[in-house]
Amino acid sequence: MLFWAVNVFVLHLFAQTPKDTIIIAVENEPVRVNPLFSEDHDSAIGLIFSGLTRFDESMNITPDLAKSWTISKDGLVYEFALREDVLWHDGKKFSAKDVEFSIQALKDEKLNSPSKVNFDAVKEVKVIDDYHIKITLSKPFPSFLDSLSVGILPKHLLEKEDLNTTTFNQNPIGTGPFKMQKWNKGQYMLLAANTSYYLASPKSKKIILKLIKDPSISALELKNGTIDVALVDFEMAESFKKDKNFKLIQEPSADYRALMFNFNHEFLKDKNVRMALNYATPKKEIVAKLLHSFGSEANHPLEKSWANPKDFSIYSYDIKKAETLLKEAGFSKNKNGILEKNGKELSFEMYAMSEDPLRVALVNILQSEYAKLGIKAKAIALPAGSFDYTQIDSFLVGWGSPYDPDFHTFRVFAGSEDSAKNNSGWNFGHYSNANVDKALIEARNTLDIDKRKIYYKNFIEELHKDPPYVFIAYIDYPLVYKADIKGVKPHIVGHHGVGFTWNAYEWSKQ
Repeated sequence: MLFWAVNVFVLHLFAQTPKDTIIIAVENEPVRVNPLFSEDHDSAIGLIFSGLTRFDESMNITPDLAKSWTISKDGLVYEFALREDVLWHDGKKFSAKDVEFSIQALKDEKLNSPSKVNFDAVKEVKVIDDYHIKITLSKPFPSFLDSLSVGILPKHLLEKEDLNTTTFNQNPIGTGPFKMQKWNKGQYMLLAANTSYYLASPKSKKIILKLIKDPSISALELKNGTIDVALVDFEMAESFKKDKNFKLIQEPSADYRALMFNFNHEFLKDKNVRMALNYATPKKEIVAKLLHSFGSEANHPLEKSWANPKDFSIYSYDIKKAETLLKEAGFSKNKNGILEKNGKELSFEMYAMSEDPLRVALVNILQSEYAKLGIKAKAIALPAGSFDYTQIDSFLVGWGSPYDPDFHTFRVFAGSEDSAKNNSGWNFGHYSNANVDKALIEARNTLDIDKRKIYYKNFIEELHKDPPYVFIAYIDYPLVYKADIKGVKPHIVGHHGVGFTWNAYEWSKQ
């Protein structure tokens, strides 16, 4: 009876969107609501958990669970003074022991966490007292404060649990502005305000994260009044600009789309073939016609970062160069107009997740464009989870982070992060380049920001010479919300637009 009543209550909320509740469309749903397993897709984790640090409106690092810190001149010793007014959602007091537990968990070899690579340099974690902690690194890691924005876990609930399988991952307890009240998987999460939240009591009593994978459906639901806030389809965004019932913010992002090559493929491991595919991709046209100019051409993974150099090499749209490179690679057209080499046709499959309309559209465009060269590039759209993107020929990937450039370079492009060798690695295409590895390691272990810029420039130029991807476009996200909602602030968002709810505790419905 209680289950039935709660579901009727939530359905009623979807129909009415009352003043004490804000319903937000989200594109992704985590498998585990645990920050150690976050893949940068999930809004819920940022609302339920807090890190030692957080990012402000301008993407500057600011205190969160830590109220202040000092760093030794050699960049090896970090000492933190922690807030003393923080409670876990179950009422227990937060302390330095929780921080120690969380960092040690990230050092555990049994933990399959994408964040582990950001804690490789941690040599020692020492609790000084309940509200002071010292962390010593084995080598400088300038993005460490960024890494410490990862959510902290409660030791008192998890110290005897297997973090990979614990039921906590479905019933999380954090220190963030909202508490998990109900999770109806595949449909919504109902979050209640944490009235003891240390930064400020949330202005909305409830938030519902409603799972809507297609941004065009989100746009329709906004119009129908069944949701309040959403990232909407690029084409439909225009219809909200002159509608007095809504407000629209064009959110800049570090989120790019690219075609990832599998280096185990007989022909895709040929550098000339990969360079030819880059020259054959009409990025400018894609941004204008498919994104409706909500974005820009992508040339490398750090164009939205302070590490972006003023000058860098690009692949302009040039079919003749593509044809020349393919000829140099030993391909010629057969009687059917298909390029072949040693009797084998130049063919490969390009996969996209079928629930992502943009990625599906992109692989279809690429199929058509590459066919002009005589390449049989087949577009395939299947549901996420139904194929292994470490094994397929190529994949329409999305990456990017507004944080330190190490975050989405090292674990994506370093040879040590090859998913075939490292379960926590994100190098799914099995890319290996010694010069890339050298530049990334130097950049992640050097304190001097000017030197880091040089190393990242070297990295970018090496990616151009030996491309692991066809970088296609950076996305700007159209964020639409009802005009009666106050407190929404723009923010540079990350992968899948994650981050637009960064200050949701300040949102209110008038």
